[in-house]
Amino acid sequence: MKTKFIVLLATLILTSVKTFAGWYNTYNYTGLIDRYPVTFSFQIKEGYFGEPAKKHYNVIGVYKYDKVNHPIRFEGVFNQSTQEIKIYEIGINDRVSATFHLNFSPQQLTGSWSRGKSKLKVNLRLVNRLSDLSDEAFDNIQILQFPSLKDYYFIGVYAKKSKSTEAHMRELKIINKETNKTFQTLNFEHIETPTGNIMTIIYDNITTGKDNNFLISNQIGRVGGYLNVNFNVKNKRFVLNPEPVAEGL
Repeated sequence: MKTKFIVLLATLILTSVKTFAGWYNTYNYTGLIDRYPVTFSFQIKEGYFGEPAKKHYNVIGVYKYDKVNHPIRFEGVFNQSTQEIKIYEIGINDRVSATFHLNFSPQQLTGSWSRGKSKLKVNLRLVNRLSDLSDEAFDNIQILQFPSLKDYYFIGVYAKKSKSTEAHMRELKIINKETNKTFQTLNFEHIETPTGNIMTIIYDNITTGKDNNFLISNQIGRVGGYLNVNFNVKNKRFVLNPEPVAEGL
């Protein structure tokens, strides 16, 4: 399993790693799809998709229903002129499973979610925004991660110091899907190289497998690497190895 983790992360890093600092531009929302509470986040990223069919795509993100807590991927197009966003929810086998039509304003998203003949109202309010494209400092910006475990999902807590060129994940909340309560928090502030900001898409800074072990991206080495986290079955706790492993040496 560890070997598979390493191969997968190495592939992701070599194809998606940062080549310059400061490129996260992310909006975080909470609200309702019909009567269902959701957490919703998207990142604006021009030119991320290589396929000709997606040449106009500039939005990628993740959301979850707060009573289910299984992160769902989406991608789409934000028309800056009309302030309209069309989003495609990605389901099984990377197929489109639903569509959002949203109207963007500085403090909210409104519109609809549709699947087949089913159409539901969407009303989301802005909680905060993460952008490391300026010198502005921030802290405690919580970003839902797309990968998750069978019983747990992840929230990366991001910060940026004044005049720093990039945001970093200072801690990771591991949250129980059933109770929606924090099971454990991993802190990275004692680790010399920044954590959780290697991947082009901010929601992809964790790599999971079939068990409760996972990796977190880290800036160690020439092209970055990862931190190992293993689950101690006896103690029922996640254990962080504080020594990052470098790729591409």
